[in-house]
Amino acid sequence: MNLARTLVLLALMVGATAVGTESPAAGETQPGAIDWKVGAAAVKITPSLLRPVYIAGYNNNRLADTVQDDLWARALVFDDGHTRFALVACDLIGLSNYRVQQIRKRVKSVPQERVLITCTHVHSGPDTLGLWGRNSLSTGIDPLYMERLEARIAAAVESAAKSMRPARLEAGSVTVPDGLVHNSREPLQDKELTGLRFAALSGETIATLVHYGGHPEVNKSKSLTSDFVHYVRDAAEQRFGGVCLFVNGALGGMVTPHIREHTLPEMERVGKGVGRAAVQALEQAAPLRTTPIRIGRRDLRLPMENNGFQLLIAGKVLDGEAIEGRVPTEVWRVDLGPVCCVTIPGEILPRPALALKALMPGKHRLVIALGNDELGYILDPADFDRQLYSYEKSMSVGRQTWPLLFQAARDLLGKQ
Repeated sequence: MNLARTLVLLALMVGATAVGTESPAAGETQPGAIDWKVGAAAVKITPSLLRPVYIAGYNNNRLADTVQDDLWARALVFDDGHTRFALVACDLIGLSNYRVQQIRKRVKSVPQERVLITCTHVHSGPDTLGLWGRNSLSTGIDPLYMERLEARIAAAVESAAKSMRPARLEAGSVTVPDGLVHNSREPLQDKELTGLRFAALSGETIATLVHYGGHPEVNKSKSLTSDFVHYVRDAAEQRFGGVCLFVNGALGGMVTPHIREHTLPEMERVGKGVGRAAVQALEQAAPLRTTPIRIGRRDLRLPMENNGFQLLIAGKVLDGEAIEGRVPTEVWRVDLGPVCCVTIPGEILPRPALALKALMPGKHRLVIALGNDELGYILDPADFDRQLYSYEKSMSVGRQTWPLLFQAARDLLGKQ
C-alpha cells in the first residue's frame, strides 16, 4: 500500500513539473529564468532651425526648412544582476565610432564599454557624418548640435536606467509583404521582421524593439523626419504602449522603399505597411526564458582603402579618425536570452548579412546594421568589382572590410 501511494505521488509530481514548462502567464516566470530589469526612455534630438541644418542624404546644400516629425534617441537599459547593458537607436544617418566613444564618456549609469549605439540611417535628419555640407569639400556638421546631441543621447540612457523594473521578454518574427521595401539592385533581401516586447511582470509594456532592414529614404523634401520609421514605431506604441525602438538590418545596396514617388503620402503608406507587420510579429510573440545577458566584442582596425574617405577625414570634413591608414571600429555579439544579435559597423548588404545570419544560433537572429559606427557599405568581395555595385564600392572603406568583419563575427560566434 505504501509503495502504491508513493508511485501515485511521484506521478503527480512529474505531471506538475510538465505543466510548469508551459508558456508563463502575465506575472509569471519560466523555470530556470533569472531576474531581469529593463528600462526605456525617448529623448528628442531634433535640431533647432534657428541655425542652418544641412540634411544628410542625396545632395549637398540641402537645408532644412520645416519639421515633419521629431527625431529621437530611444534607449533601453538591461540589468540581469551581473551585467548592465544599454542599447540606443537614434534617428540619424549614422555616427562614427569616434563620436560613439565621445557619447559613452558622458554615460554614468552604465559601464561605457556596455553602451551600444545604432542609427536608423534616416536620410532626412541632420548631417552627423560631414558628407552633405554646402559643397563636397565642406562639412555639414554643426559642432554646437553635435555637443547637444552627445548630451541628449547620454540623457536617454540615464533616464532609461532610472526607470528599470522587473521584466520578461517575448519575441516573434514575420515576413514583410512585397510592395513596401525591396532591393532595387537584384532580388536578394532579408524580408524577415523581428519584434521584441519587454513587459513588466504585470503585463504592461515597457518597450518594444522592431528589427528590419530598409533605407528610410522616401522623403526628399527639406523637412526633417524619421521617414517611414515614424509610422512603424507609432503602430507598435499605439497597439502595445511603451517606447518603441527601430533597429535597422540588411539595408545596403539598395534595400529601399518600393514607392511610386517621393511624397509624404508614400512615406506614410510604407511606414504603416511595415508597422502592420511589426504589430503582427509582436501580437504572436512568444515568451522567452530570461537567461544571463551575454556580451562579446572584437575591436578592429580596418585598412582605409578608400582614398576619398582618407582625404575627407584628414581635411576635417568627415567625422571620424584614421590612425596610420587604419580605421578603428568594433563588432559585438549580444545574447538577450535566446535572441542572438551581431552588430556590423555600417550598411551591410543582404548577401553578407544572410551569410552571417546562417551562422547565428537560435530562432531569433538579428544582424544589426550601423552598430557603433557608420563605415558606409559593407560588401561581399564577390560583389566588389561588379558594375552593379559601383556606387556602393565608392562609398565603402575597402575590399578587405567584410572579410575582416566576418572573421570577427565568426570568432564571437565560436565558428572556425
